[in-house]
Amino acid sequence: MAALLALDDLIAVGDYLIHHDSPLTSIDEIGRVLATIPHMRGARRAREALPLLSDRPESPQESTLRLIVLRSGLPEPEINHELVDSETGKEVRPDFRFRKYRLILEYQGDYHRTKAQWRKDMTRRSRLEAQGWFVMELNADDLKDPRELAARIRMVLARQGQR
Repeated sequence: MAALLALDDLIAVGDYLIHHDSPLTSIDEIGRVLATIPHMRGARRAREALPLLSDRPESPQESTLRLIVLRSGLPEPEINHELVDSETGKEVRPDFRFRKYRLILEYQGDYHRTKAQWRKDMTRRSRLEAQGWFVMELNADDLKDPRELAARIRMVLARQGQR
């Protein structure tokens, strides 16, 4: 795949392959394979991608958002880690959470456009905000301009106390 895909797309594929819930391989295994084929077409790109892989994103868009955050020098968020809804006692899993700054980023793909999912998302957001979290909902258009998105996230982080 490294010979065919752009770096960010390759990273998204790698994130999928090592996903923590159902890994198909590991970073170590990918590294071992790369060591056996150092001059194969795409090997340089694969070696560049390897340290950028994460087992936490659950979609290509989350991988893209993670790379935007990483490359922008923003604080590293927790990705898809549970937190307890203090109102209901249930666990919720925000896409991206900057715990120290009480900021959550939620990528809203087309799946979230159904009437039932939209209502569920609204209630979830309201509950999180009632507990002091600021929730930024993002979509595909937001990923088109990484600099603007990073600047917007940085403004919210500053408002939430990040220096």
